[in-house]
This record gives sequence, C-alpha cells and structure tokens, in this order.
Amino acid sequence: MRPWRALGLVRRVEFDAPDYHFVSLPFCGDAPVLEGRLHEVQLQRGMWLHCAEVRDLHSMASRAPLEAGLRLVVILAGELDVSIGGHRLQLRAGAANNARAALLAMPQDALFERRWKRGKWERKLSLHFTPSWLAEHAELFEADGFGLPAPMAAVLHGKGGRQEVHAYGWAPSSHAVSLAEQLILDAVPADTGLTRLRQAGRALELLHEALMQCGREPASSPTKANPAMRPKDFERMLRLRSLLDAEVQELYGSTLSIEELGRRFGLSSSAMQRQFRQAFGSSINEYRRNMRLQQARADLENGCTISDAAHRAGYTSAANFSTAFRRRFGVSPRDLIRLG
Repeated sequence: MRPWRALGLVRRVEFDAPDYHFVSLPFCGDAPVLEGRLHEVQLQRGMWLHCAEVRDLHSMASRAPLEAGLRLVVILAGELDVSIGGHRLQLRAGAANNARAALLAMPQDALFERRWKRGKWERKLSLHFTPSWLAEHAELFEADGFGLPAPMAAVLHGKGGRQEVHAYGWAPSSHAVSLAEQLILDAVPADTGLTRLRQAGRALELLHEALMQCGREPASSPTKANPAMRPKDFERMLRLRSLLDAEVQELYGSTLSIEELGRRFGLSSSAMQRQFRQAFGSSINEYRRNMRLQQARADLENGCTISDAAHRAGYTSAANFSTAFRRRFGVSPRDLIRLG
C-alpha cells in the first residue's frame, strides 16, 4: 500500500465549487474527506491530466457535471466506482500488473456520480481530450483515407445518431502501466513546460494504445510494438517501490544502499536501476528524494518547522533543503508556510 500519511489529507473545502455536491454528508464543517492527494494539470489545449492516490474517509456520494469529450481512465490499484451519464463504471485492480482501463466517449456533457466507501482506496489517472482537441486531430486519420477510431467518432458524431455515453474496455499492456505510473510520479504542484511536454507525450502513447484496442487501425500499416517489461520484473519493481515507500515512514531511519537493495531483490545494481527507471521513469535515488520532499511538504503544511522537516527528509543543511524543495515544488519552504 502507498504511504498515505506522506501524501496528506484532502478536505471538503477543496471540492468547494458551485456545481460539486456531496450527498448524505456524514459530518459537518470542513472535515477531511480523503487521505492522499489529487492533482490536475492541462498538458495541452484541450488535453487534461487528473491523478488520484486517495483513500475514502467516509461513506457517501458526490455529483458534478462532466464536460463532453473522450476520457481515458486507468486504475492502477484499488477500486473505482462511478457513474457517468447513467453508465456505471466499476474497475478493480488486483495484484501487480493487473491494472484495468476504459475509454469513455461522451458526445455531450453528462452527470458524474462518485460512490464513496470508507476505507476504499484508488490509485488512478484520467486523461480528458475535449471535442475541440479531437476535431483538430481528426484530420490525421482523414489524411490516411481511413475512418476515425470508433471512440473518437462516437464523441464527434455520436454513435448511430445517439448522444449517450459509450464505454470501451481495454487491457493496458505493461508498457501502458509504466506510462501511467510515470505520469502519476511526475504529477507535482509545480509544473514546468518541459514536464508538461514529457507528460503530453506519455498521454498520447496511452491514447494510441487504447485506440488501437478499441478503435480501427489499418492492418497494412502495423505499429512497432513498445518495449514492455515482463510481468515478474514489473511485480518485483512494485515490491521494491513499496520498500522505498516504507523508508519514508521511518523517522530519521537509515536507508539501504543500492548494492544492498540489489542483493535483496536478486539483481545487479545496474539491472535494478534499469528496470526501476523503465517502470517508473526515474532512478531509485531520485524517487527516494522526491518522496521525502513530498513528506516534507506534508509536514510543513501540518505545522512542522523547516529544520525538523529538513532533518526528516535527510538534509543536514537547511539551505540545501530549501534549494531542493524549491526545485521540486516551485516555492520555498518559508513561502509555503507563509502562503499556507
């Protein structure tokens, strides 16, 4: 399980929008509703990324309008239980490399309903491609003389003249799961142009695979397969990441060296680093540093002093901690406290 305490709490006020409604609230005031984190960013004009690593703190329901377009959903762990336009979508990811995914074609705006259940958790990403983005890129398919993939056509023209939501299930490959993991790991509050460019490339790779499975692709022009990790290698990297996550929870604890990690997981240091980067898009030490900085951010937001947060994150110099923190989040620890 992911380190929820390191990722913080999401309060009711963060859903405070005119069109977002909670149903049968079991609490009053601005109580926490989720443990974990949410993040949304626009990658391109008409392309949005939404990431969630959350555990429900209450059993209830919520509703909000959802904009038309094509939505790609990948559930990497846990359970997703929502309805869109009256179409119920339930996805459950079990063991490692057992992710589930769906494409939702929405020709018009629809009502989104989420069913909350105390203790239920999910680790997922959602990509939203607006009708204008789809229309702009439709000429790529028309230029080849082939029709639009079915999910795109369902958004732009309806399916058989009907305007309801259409769902297409697909089984993500190991490479697609790795792309999804990398998108989540890159989802930090301080987005740079280069980060969004990298994320947009990964998002388009995911969309390509989904359309290959759910839409139409000419057999005469095969696409070169993306390199994929073997399931047992990916599962081993998930176990390694869980161990790294556990390190974050140990106050001032020591960490295993790369060589010690390699011996524990039966790999050479170079092979382990290569597989970890292939699975999650970063080196092991980069991942460690980013998770400890994420922990430090949560500590600061919860009233911890800068020196204590730096010490817990493994920094002996407050100046070095401040530099790394600003590079990661785009704001200094002092400014975060002042603005928070």
